[in-house]
Amino acid sequence: MKDFTVHQARIMAALTEISKLFSSSLDYKEVAHQCLRTLSETLDLERGTLLMPTTDRKCLVIKASVGFSPEEIRSSVYKIGEDFVGRVFSNCLPMALPDADEVPGVPIPKEKDPDFNLYRIGFIAVPVVLDSRPIGVITAHRTSRSTTMVDEDIKVMKIVGSLLSQTLRIAEMIREENSKLVQENKELHAELEERFNPDNLISNSSAMAKTLAMVKRVAGTDASVLLRGESGTGKTLLARSIHYTSQRQKAPFVIVNCAALPSGLIESELFGHEKGAFTGALNQRIGRFEAADGGTIFLDEIGEIPLETQAKLLSVIQDGTFERVGSSKTMTADVRLICATNANLEQLVRDKLFREDLYYRLMVVPINVPPLRSRREDVLPLASYFLKKFTTKYNKRISISREVMEFLEGYPWPGNVRELENTIERTVVLAGSEALTAKDIPILNSMVETPEPVAAPVATNGVVTFSPLSRRSKERQLYERVPLREKDIREAMHNAGGIQTHAARMLGVSLRQLRYALSRFGIKATEFKY
Repeated sequence: MKDFTVHQARIMAALTEISKLFSSSLDYKEVAHQCLRTLSETLDLERGTLLMPTTDRKCLVIKASVGFSPEEIRSSVYKIGEDFVGRVFSNCLPMALPDADEVPGVPIPKEKDPDFNLYRIGFIAVPVVLDSRPIGVITAHRTSRSTTMVDEDIKVMKIVGSLLSQTLRIAEMIREENSKLVQENKELHAELEERFNPDNLISNSSAMAKTLAMVKRVAGTDASVLLRGESGTGKTLLARSIHYTSQRQKAPFVIVNCAALPSGLIESELFGHEKGAFTGALNQRIGRFEAADGGTIFLDEIGEIPLETQAKLLSVIQDGTFERVGSSKTMTADVRLICATNANLEQLVRDKLFREDLYYRLMVVPINVPPLRSRREDVLPLASYFLKKFTTKYNKRISISREVMEFLEGYPWPGNVRELENTIERTVVLAGSEALTAKDIPILNSMVETPEPVAAPVATNGVVTFSPLSRRSKERQLYERVPLREKDIREAMHNAGGIQTHAARMLGVSLRQLRYALSRFGIKATEFKY
């Protein structure tokens, strides 16, 4: 009775210790190893193993063990359904033998003290079951003077096996999730590479073709790139294109908008800071360069960086080294640099607001991005893309007429592609009919001035004079430039004496639109020459 009570106390101590292990790690092999070690140290269950089936589920091999040499681990292979351990797995029932010598192929403990011959060495094997299916087997040698506690040891090992099965379930779920994430990551990178491939970017103009050709040439290198152009021309898109078609495409792509960062914090954002480096620095923080290690960092609005930060930036570009704010430890970062600006860097250098040495370091490969008004061939393809995008997003069916296309081509788009995108989205949101007209395009840019009305030329005795425009022409708004009627065109061409530039102004359209309308209606300018 005393031995039983002592053994029960040891069992409780072992299970208490084992229960703590399952919250310490998600690595089932490590958890199993610690459980087997606890059984060995607290009870008489020595040389424990966790065996699991091979991929083809023909054999059981050791995944975790205590007291086994590397050679014994390699040689301990049991056929499922045939060997003693294999039958425990296939039958899903625990088994125990009082004499380990009766189990072929199972190494038994070696002599450990002079009274070793007084001990009896038994062997216990318990299946690890998950959802009524076996997923493994735990084994142990029981070394003691009697076999009266075997049933209790089997119960303990069954409890351990049950707990291990849950750990294995979690490990399996994590493995499946990681496998899924890896596959999704591969698919995402493939999609990004396809999406941002320069050949797949929307462009029909020769001006943009030159820019994209330059992007393709520099993408395969590690050279620093400076994208120059007006706001809204797509510099960020081109930066992504360079990164996702480069050798660094699987590494991070970090975007930093220098204009959006306060001058007092931009150094901390770029290079990180140590705990207590300044007021509010409660924890250590890595900077954007450190986060982009191995990948690409895109510094948008590079002209907005303060002078005191430019020197550190130059050091990173040249040597790949920097120090966190509040630290003297030199850090390194392998980063490809892409910058963008719409500022006149040359003027900033002359005004001593931008370091000249940094300017030349950034100008390794300058790429100019043309504004939308200089590549009008891209307006309609872009508009069609945005229309499809937003009609899908807002679940609407909208088509645009030829007059709308003419208007979109004729508008100067001072906000470039960004303004075009916002205009199309606003149009789709506000549209009440499926077919859009020019009046349905809500241009809200107050920075664009409506062309001033000019006097209409009138022929008097062979001399062309100018008279005020009609009320209708003066009140014509920007979005009312089209449609053009043949009657209005003939009237304007007559009043302008056949001068197409004057007629276009009177009609409130671009010269290109007027010429297109003249061709469409078969009107010849020579008919109206005085």
